[in-house]
Amino acid sequence: MTDIVNISYPRVFLPVQKEVLDACKKYKYILYSGAYGAGKTILLAHVVIQNCIMHPRSLWFFGSQTVPMLRDTILRTFKEEVELYQDCINKAKLDIKLEKKFLPSIMTYKFFNDSEVLFRSCDEPSKFKSLNLEGFAIDEPVDIDEDVFLMLQGRLRGTHTKHHLGVLAGNPAGRTCWVYEKFFRRKKSEYFTVQTTTYDNIFLPPDYIPGLEQSYDEDYKRRYLYGKWGSFEGQIYKDFSYNKHVGDFNRQRYKYYIGGYDDGFRNPACFLTIGVSSDNELYIVDELYKSDMTSTEIVEEVHELDKRYSFTKIFADPSAQNWISVAREKKLPVRDANNDLNSGISKLKNFFRNDIIFIDKRCKNLVKELESYRYEKDRGSVRKNDSERPIKKDDHACDALRYAITEFNPFKKPTYLAAGKW
Repeated sequence: MTDIVNISYPRVFLPVQKEVLDACKKYKYILYSGAYGAGKTILLAHVVIQNCIMHPRSLWFFGSQTVPMLRDTILRTFKEEVELYQDCINKAKLDIKLEKKFLPSIMTYKFFNDSEVLFRSCDEPSKFKSLNLEGFAIDEPVDIDEDVFLMLQGRLRGTHTKHHLGVLAGNPAGRTCWVYEKFFRRKKSEYFTVQTTTYDNIFLPPDYIPGLEQSYDEDYKRRYLYGKWGSFEGQIYKDFSYNKHVGDFNRQRYKYYIGGYDDGFRNPACFLTIGVSSDNELYIVDELYKSDMTSTEIVEEVHELDKRYSFTKIFADPSAQNWISVAREKKLPVRDANNDLNSGISKLKNFFRNDIIFIDKRCKNLVKELESYRYEKDRGSVRKNDSERPIKKDDHACDALRYAITEFNPFKKPTYLAAGKW
């Protein structure tokens, strides 16, 4: 057993990869934030393999967003790296076979010392409730819900190691992503981050980087070559800036207030309260963002908001006829919104570009969606001329904002009357 533990890594690692391996001895949660060619999956595989060899009967979780990614990339890489360790063992003439059992049907790998690795997709956190883990590894965490990470944190209670570990590796995304929040903006002492770029990998073929530079647009280069957080390909509202457009605006009073509503039940319903200043600027000061609520329940909450803000007009998704009907029974000033997606997006883009719209920092869901809302080409294509259709996911607050500005024209001075018409 001692000989196995003392076997050196069967690979030559990059300095940034070595930094991660060293950090695994000191920190509990480590993020390897890498661009293309940074060796992210290989690094995760070695962290898991080494810990399983060093700690008999330990249990590790190795996850990614989908089963095909697990099968075609992670599991294949993992087994290839195990073979490198096995070659070292064979050369040392040790009578040990690392693999005790592999169960492909449930994607579970068992080592000679009864350590196990569970390869699982991260689509549903509730499936991990009964695990007692020594550690977990997550590939491309920005594509996975924060609830999965939180659930796995709560599973780090295995008894076969004194140092529990959670290691993440993947490409960067927007600055409102939960990964950025935990490992950059609000990083605690037990968190550690290593950032890298494609240019850090001296082992890449000489034509690899020039080929990518020629093929990728600037958004792709920033994320996948330079490893930058905050800007990524396909982002719809590129002129939205957290530093410029988000602040403390809730305590101010405005000339009048409008509202925007996107309907939902299983998916969240969203209502935004927007103040219009004397300079014809928009300030989103409050958001109602809830799921599993009936139209009547949501209208009641909006009615309470109306007592405070006295909405001039509320614009709702015209397909939300039940909600609109209930709201009108409550005498709320509801109008059918313009549901033309492209014109609404274009209008909002113009508002951000001209610094006409600002958001209170409490409106966390809207801020998060604005930075992550992107075109479908973000899912695989790097070409500039793809059809630009937004991905229909996590867009409820964005839609509510788009509805709210249906009749708003910042370049035309409105006529505002005490009776509530403009």
